[in-house]
Amino acid sequence: MKYILKSIFLLSFLSLNIVADEALFMKYADKSINSATLVERQGLKYQVNTNTPFSGRFITYEDEFGFCVLEAGSYKRGLLHGPFEEYYGCGVAYSFRTAYKNGLEHGEYKEYGEEGYLTMTGNMRDGQMQGEWIGYEYGRISWTESIKDDEVISAIEYSYYDNGQISMKEAFNGNDELHGICEAYHQNGQLKSKVEYKNGTLINTIEEYDFNGNRIN
Repeated sequence: MKYILKSIFLLSFLSLNIVADEALFMKYADKSINSATLVERQGLKYQVNTNTPFSGRFITYEDEFGFCVLEAGSYKRGLLHGPFEEYYGCGVAYSFRTAYKNGLEHGEYKEYGEEGYLTMTGNMRDGQMQGEWIGYEYGRISWTESIKDDEVISAIEYSYYDNGQISMKEAFNGNDELHGICEAYHQNGQLKSKVEYKNGTLINTIEEYDFNGNRIN
C-alpha cells in the first residue's frame, strides 16, 4: 500500500512539474498537426498529398486516438528545426529535451530518467557533441566529459559514500586511462590523498592526510 501511495505521489509530482514547465506538447496543443499525417521523401517531411516540404509544429502519439503523447517539435522546410522534446509515460515526464537547426541537433541537450530526474546535460553543435557534458545520479554529479566533435578529450568521474560525501574524483584522458590529478576523500569529507597520473601511470603522490586532517609524510 505504501508503495502504491508513493507511486501515485511521484506521478502526481511529475505531472505538476511538467505542467509548470510548459512542455511543448502543451504549448502546441492547438497549433500543431499529428506527425502520423507526415510522410518522408528524400529525407524531407511532407504532409500527405502535398508537394511542399512541411513547415510547422507537430506532436507524435503512441496511440491512434491522440491520448498518449511521445514527442513534440517543429519542422522548417521538411527538416527538424527548433525545440524538440520526447516524453515518458504519455507526457508524464521528460525523456530528453534538445533543439534542431536545419535537421541537425544544435543547442542545449538535457536527458532525464523515468522518475523525472535530470541525468545528463550538454551542448550540440551542427549535429555533434561539443564542450562540457555532465552526468548526474541521485541529484549529484557522477561524471563530466570534455568533448570535441563527438570525441571525448578528457573526463572526470565522481564516486560517493552512502552519507553523500565524495569518496573519489578520478581524471581520465580520451583513451579512458587515468590522467591528471586524482583525489580520494575520507568519509568525513577530509582529503585523503591527491596523486597525479599520466596516461595510466602514477607519476607523483602530491599529498596524503589521515582521517583528522593530519598530513602523512
